[in-house]
Amino acid sequence: MNGNEIIAEIHQQRERLTCACGHDVKKLMDYYRRREKERDNTGHELVSYVQPEAADKAPCALREEPPKK
Repeated sequence: MNGNEIIAEIHQQRERLTCACGHDVKKLMDYYRRREKERDNTGHELVSYVQPEAADKAPCALREEPPKK
């Protein structure tokens, strides 16, 4: 399965869900919230939040002067 087939499958599933909800955004969001609560009960984390690094460990550097050419 290549990338285009995966994207097409995502679009098909999204269209199926929106049709099932009568193209009503409120019903669709209620469906997603209900599914999220069901997932919460399984202990499976839907999103993992990455904690920002401390400022002193940040991979960027601030320059006091513009770079010399």
